[in-house]
Parts: sequence; structure tokens; C-alpha cells
Amino acid sequence: MFFKCIEVGDVVTNCYVFGKKEVVIIDPGDDATKIESIILENNLVPKAILLTHGHFDHFLGCCYLKQRFKLPIYAHRAEKEILSNPAYNLSYLIGSEIKINCDGYFEDGDVFEFDDFSLKVLHTPGHTPGSSCFLYDNILFSGDTLFKDSFGRCDLPLGDESQIFESIKGKLLVLPKITKVYPGHGVPTTIGDELKNF
Repeated sequence: MFFKCIEVGDVVTNCYVFGKKEVVIIDPGDDATKIESIILENNLVPKAILLTHGHFDHFLGCCYLKQRFKLPIYAHRAEKEILSNPAYNLSYLIGSEIKINCDGYFEDGDVFEFDDFSLKVLHTPGHTPGSSCFLYDNILFSGDTLFKDSFGRCDLPLGDESQIFESIKGKLLVLPKITKVYPGHGVPTTIGDELKNF
């Protein structure tokens, strides 16, 4: 598998380029040309942009990469309101009013099928209503739902702390302990390590 974590933007968001020859770009939060360079240097074929949720620090690179590689953008259906509202996606905090229009929306349990790998969607609301994780084998891209020794903020618009605990316990901590967790910010962890925190 090709796997690259790229730290992007002032908030230091983890963008992931993942796949084999065909790859997906998960959360291109900024620095689109840096992400572009990784793709070109490794002769990769990007197929889609997947968003774990709709905050600006996870989507600022979307428009450039969409145009550059003719890529569709996908997010959970429940993120539509956040992506289209700068007060909810927090882009107003950086002096912009950015709205993202997705090309498609996914639901819990959907599977993205590519030539030589697939990703399953786990809807994990709490940080935002449509926050989602992507699972490949024993690799989990957890967005801002689960971090090492922590979890995503719920004091932002439409956040819900009781919901995020329900998501983590019901959807993520039931995965095999060896599952490696790659979060939207910070360093990786494992489900086994995070079981002690909840």
C-alpha cells in the first residue's frame, strides 16, 4: 500500500494519501501544492477526495486538487449544512467565507471500491453531525473523532459530547485492538491503547 501523512495548514491537520496505484486523498486541509507534489512524484492516480467532516482545516485544499486532478469530493450527507455555512465550517475564523459543494454524499456502512482496495465508512457523529471514519483492514482514519489519549472537541457548532462518546464506544472501540488509528491531528495510536481511556 502507498501511505503518506502530510501535515498541512496553520492548524497542522493530517492529510492522508492512501491506496496502491490508485489513491484517495483524505482531508486535504491546505497546502494543496504539497499534496499535488506527493502524487506526481510517486506517479499515483488520485480517484477521490474524502472528507471526515466539514471544518475548514480539513478542506481548504479541495478546490485546487479537484480541478487539478478532476476529482469528486465526498462527505457524509449530514455535513452538507456545515460545508455550505462559513459560520459552521469555521472558515470565517480565517477571514474567509468558504462553501464546499460535494459531488456525492455517503452514509454509514457505504464502501468505496477502487481497483485494488476499498474503504468502509463508519459514521461517528459528535464532533460534527456527519463526522465519519474510514476503515481499511486494520487501518482507521479517524478524523477528529478519536485522537491519541483524547477525542474531538464538541463545543463547536453542532457538536455533541454524549454523541461522540457513543460513537467512539459503539463504532470504534469494538474494532480489533491491533487496529492502527490515524487521526486528523497529532500522532497515531491503536484501538488497544485507546480502550484504557474510555
